[in-house]
Amino acid sequence: MIKTLTTLLLSLGLALTLGCAPSSDEAAEAPAASAAPNFAAIHAEDAGEKIAVTMDNYEEAESDLAFYNITKLVGMNTFFHFPTGAFDLDNQTVVRMNRDTYYSGAIIDTTQGATVTIPETNGRYLSVMVVQNDHYIDQVFLEPGTHEITSDTDFAMVAMRIRANQNDPGDDDAIAALRAGVKLEVGGNASHVRPNYDMEQLVALRDELTVEGTKLGTLMGMQGAHGTIEPMMHLYGTAIGWGLLPDAQAQYLGSAKFSNDGCYMASYDAPPFNEPGFFSITIYDADGWIYSEDGILNEFNMNLNDDGSFDAYFGECGDVDNNLPTVDGWNYILRIYEPKLDELQEFRLPEVKKVS
Repeated sequence: MIKTLTTLLLSLGLALTLGCAPSSDEAAEAPAASAAPNFAAIHAEDAGEKIAVTMDNYEEAESDLAFYNITKLVGMNTFFHFPTGAFDLDNQTVVRMNRDTYYSGAIIDTTQGATVTIPETNGRYLSVMVVQNDHYIDQVFLEPGTHEITSDTDFAMVAMRIRANQNDPGDDDAIAALRAGVKLEVGGNASHVRPNYDMEQLVALRDELTVEGTKLGTLMGMQGAHGTIEPMMHLYGTAIGWGLLPDAQAQYLGSAKFSNDGCYMASYDAPPFNEPGFFSITIYDADGWIYSEDGILNEFNMNLNDDGSFDAYFGECGDVDNNLPTVDGWNYILRIYEPKLDELQEFRLPEVKKVS
């Protein structure tokens, strides 16, 4: 489960960059999938003396790297929008990708003040979080209106998620309209410059923290506002999943791996969430790749019981609802956005039983 979140959220963080541009609410569209930049190619050789990466500056170093990966595409104070449209099985940038939301990110100069305006969404989930240069998230906005951005660091990432409905052919237009309605106003125009960190040290420390953090078996308590997270837990969270939403905004529950040898079934209680939140199940192969266009269940394609509970089937199960295809080593993640944390304490993933 932890590895799941690591790569899932690095798909946001490690795809973002730096440059310099004046205050703007304009946004750059992502390149076509066939021309998409290699978001994993972050180990560029830099000239000059390298800056050591230690526990003391690790969170800032990871954030500088994430910021750079956005600004190199669009500069400062401007959104980079990740592509919409049909999911491309042959062009997955990281394992265990998220098919629930479309991402956008902007790196801003916070020293002269900034605001973000969120339009009416007609009930669709749209969140904007402010990731500071030390990877703390003091602000997550969901309500329509103009919000003042505050930051303890000179630079921050404004990261936006908009719920996707990949079953709707017209969804691209709806996403484009919402993206156009989100406005950034930034007073400063300084450029974020990525320091010349020792990348071998950064990656080694990331791997070390990921191994230790994974042993905890949960992502709870690894992300949030300044003063609310135990420092060591925040270090783990930075390594495991840069860009992780705070506990109050999202929860991620992962399954074990199963064989592709028949039909499996599980009965789920209604996942607890607040509006405009939602939940989904996405299925992956043993290595974490999405292998089927039909490998997701959400309210757009599933049948629920009257109380919100549901049965899900996995594999060759005949004519049943909520049936996901399987391959050997299949596994899944249940994602819950805007969870009811008090009720979630009692929520458990059900046993997956082989039925034929």
